[in-house]
Order: sequence, then structure tokens, then C-alpha cells
Amino acid sequence: MKISKAQFKDFKRFTDLIVQGIPQQARLVVLVGPNGSGKSSLFEGFNYWQQKIIRPKFDQDYHLKAGTAAGVTDWNSMYQKVSVEFHGQTTNPLDDPAIGKKTFYFRTAYRHQADFKIDELKRMGDPLDDPTRPQRMINSEERVAQNYQSIVSKSVTELYDPSKKAQTAEQITTRLIGKVQGAISRVFPGLSLSGPGKPLEGGTFLFEKGTSRDFHYKNLSGGEKAAFDLLLDFVIKSETFDDTVFCVDEPELHLHTKLQSALLDEMYTQLGATSQLWIATHSIGMIRRAMELHTASPQEVIFLDFSDQDFDKAVVLEPVAVDREFWKKTFGVALDDIATLVAPSEIVFCEGRLENATGARNPSFDATIYRRIFSKSHPDTEFVPLGGTTEVEKAAFLVSGVLGKLFTSVRMWSVFDRDDRTSTEVTDLSAKAIRVLGRRDLESYLWDDEVITKLCTEKGNPGIATQLIAERTSLLAAGVARGKPANDIKAASGQLYVKTTQLLTLTGHGNSAVAFARDTLAPLITPDMAIYQELHTDVFGS
Repeated sequence: MKISKAQFKDFKRFTDLIVQGIPQQARLVVLVGPNGSGKSSLFEGFNYWQQKIIRPKFDQDYHLKAGTAAGVTDWNSMYQKVSVEFHGQTTNPLDDPAIGKKTFYFRTAYRHQADFKIDELKRMGDPLDDPTRPQRMINSEERVAQNYQSIVSKSVTELYDPSKKAQTAEQITTRLIGKVQGAISRVFPGLSLSGPGKPLEGGTFLFEKGTSRDFHYKNLSGGEKAAFDLLLDFVIKSETFDDTVFCVDEPELHLHTKLQSALLDEMYTQLGATSQLWIATHSIGMIRRAMELHTASPQEVIFLDFSDQDFDKAVVLEPVAVDREFWKKTFGVALDDIATLVAPSEIVFCEGRLENATGARNPSFDATIYRRIFSKSHPDTEFVPLGGTTEVEKAAFLVSGVLGKLFTSVRMWSVFDRDDRTSTEVTDLSAKAIRVLGRRDLESYLWDDEVITKLCTEKGNPGIATQLIAERTSLLAAGVARGKPANDIKAASGQLYVKTTQLLTLTGHGNSAVAFARDTLAPLITPDMAIYQELHTDVFGS
């Protein structure tokens, strides 16, 4: 199962929440945002929807949004407030219990089993009818002992199966726990799962660690138990829940950053082709690894951002662009005040007043334009304004020297406008790791023929483009008559902005030429355009 859309009305934190736009290829959906932002409430909505065919239970003080008008007093009327749609869905999965019961599988954030041992064998029922499945996402759960019983039960069944007499007990056990053994060794190098011990004599999982043999489950660290619990459950349940949306709340609990990344890798790898994994997290390791997976497969790994949402109003959540701004905001949640110390992979120093300068009318025009155009294709690149041309050259040399020693993996260089520089000057600057734009300034790219044509087309007046291009030519000629350079579009941009808004009858697109360039023109420049490729080469190289 793969979710395409969901809606919740007056449920938990949500007045009217619609989640949509999830691509069919999505395998991993990451919910990010601070504590209390509503991530677990989304899982609760999915859980409540599925409860229709499992064990319906309505808790008015828990499921109903606080302050909602009276009238909803039973489970069924509340059920009407939650809807879930799936890719390829032709009928409601809940109309077929065999399908509906495995549509979702949940793990709450309250999972911990410090110790267990088994002294008797018992037959395990169908996992689809498991009575311990959480009715609410605040319920505690203990799955390790249950999964232990499941493995032992299957081992005994297969041992006495006449059709499998050729198998040894060791072969059966290895087949049943082999995937878990491999997964736990990859997440915890040095820790090995030996097996299930003696099920009738204080049976429990035994491990090897260093020189220790028969290392009892209860001696694992909190982080080892947390990861083992999830991996064991994921592998065991995946046999039955093979067309399922797995929802795991805070999978990173008790794990340090490196292990969070390794755990996510294993869960993502073990996930079946027809299933989805949804996680609610604000951990550095999980988010960072998810971003790397997104970079490799943008349609398979998506993010839903719950931060800065007012769920007392109608909200539509769609997958967010994983750009530099999202990167900084998300890590700001995880790292709080030290988020600004997380280094990007590239730093480009450019012209423009320092961003902490006061009283500047346009403190960082160049940096803002670069971010608008390249944030999606270069999410790990930061553009830093350091002043005018001379200031940038001096400051960039000093700053890069300091940062270069702190963050040796960060690439740094500067970008200048062409202005009136000669070829010799450009060559000299290149030797100092300073790139020079091929055109006079950024305005020359923003007011290019291709951008003007795209603007007019998107505003429904493609014929206006020819007039605006002619107007630009006329304004440049008038500038030459006043002693301006023939390619000084920046000097003509004010009049060109006025003419553009008049001819296209635009309102709300910027109250000045600078705002118009920043908020209207820059977003039009996309990777499929020749002007984008030209600017990209000028800034990043071929």
C-alpha cells in the first residue's frame, strides 16, 4: 500500500488537514517538525481509520480536537472525519478484512522491553489479528518477547513438518533469524545474534560481543535493545505485512547519531517493493540520511514539514522542496542554537552588504538571487555576502582561511560581477579562486529574453514579450546617450520594471525593481532553461 492523500477533520490537533501530492514511487515519507507539532497525531489518524476492522474504540477526550463543538459521541461518527486514499485504489481496503488488516502497521514511541525469558511454548495466532496492536499511539508496547515466541513457534512447526524433514534445526533457525542477524551486525559491528537459546529453560535471545558468549538480551544497552526491537519486528512482520504502510514514531529513541543513520538504512533496505515507511522524527542522524537518500532518489524519499503550521485553520501539506532553507530549518529543530554551526558542503562568497548590516535597503540581493535559483539543485551550498568587490576579496580570503581549517571538506570560492573587467583581470581573479560572471551583473541574467518570454507566457500574454524586449533595447540605448555602458541593465531595471508591470497589469509582484527581480524573476529561472545553464556554469563551473 502507498498513500496518495489523507484528510482529517476535527481530529486530534487538526481542524482540517489535507496531506496530498505524495508520489506513487515514494517508499520513505519523513515527518519533520518540533515536538508537539502534530506528527504523532497524523499517525493516530491513520490508526483510527484502520481501527474500523480491528477493535474500534472512541476516546472523546483523546481523539476529538479539543474545543470542537459537541455532537460527536461515538466511534462511527468520528470515523467519518478521517479518510485515506491509496495509489491504485479501486475499492476501500477496509471492505476486505484480509487487505484492510495489513494496510497499516504501527510502532509507537513507547516501546521498551528491558528483559524477558520464556519457560513455555505457545502457538502464536495470525499477526493480522494480534490483540496487542496499539489502539492509540500513546500505548506502551513490548514486541521482543512476542517475536521471540513467533520465531520459536515457527521453528517447531517446521521441524515436525513432514515436507521439510531434510532440514536441520540449525538450518531452520538460521533461515528464520538470518535477516535479523545480518541487520543487527550491520548496525552494530561487533555484536552478533547467536540465536534463541533454550526456549523451555528461560528462553531469550542470546548474543556474542567481544569475548563474551551467550550474552543475554537483558545485558544489551538501551540503544542496542531499541534498534534490535525495531529490526526484529520489521523483519518478522514483513512476511505478513507485505503490502503495508509502516508507521514508526521516533525510531531514533536511545540511539546516537551514527546508529540512527544505520538503522534507517536497514529499515529502508528491508522494506518491500509495494510498501511504504513513514517515520516521525527530529533526529540529526535520521534526517541527514533521509536527505542523502532523497538526493539519490527524489521521488522515493519525501519530507512533510509540520513546523510553523497553524492546525487551528485549514492546512494543506505537500512534500517540501529539500533545499538549503529547509535544510537549515530542519536542523535548527534538531540542534537549536548550534544549528548555524553545521557546515554546508560548499560556500560561495558574493558581493552585497553583510546580512547583519543595519539600515541597508538591500542587504543581500546577490546572495538571495543565487539561493532562489540554485537552492533545489544545490541544497548544501550557502551563499554568503561579504560587502563590495574589494571587501569580498579581502574578507573571503580571511574567512575561508579560518573555515578551511575548521571544516576541511567544505569547498569555498567567490563570485564577482563582470562589470568592466578585462580578460586579464578575470584571469588574475581566477588564480585567487574567484569566478567572474560572463555578463555584466545579475540583472543581465534576470532580464534575459528567455526569462521575459517565460514571464509573459505564464501571465497569459506571450505577445507582450516582444514589446518588453524592444523596450529593454530602447532603455539601454538611452543609457548610452547618458554615458552608461551599453550592457548596463541594472541602470535600466527600474524603468523596465515599471513598464513590465504596466503592460502585464501585474499587482502584488514586488513594490520595487529589486523586489520584482528577487520574488518574480528569479523563481522563473529553472534548470531546463539555457539562461540557467549559463549562470550555473559561471557560478559553479562546467
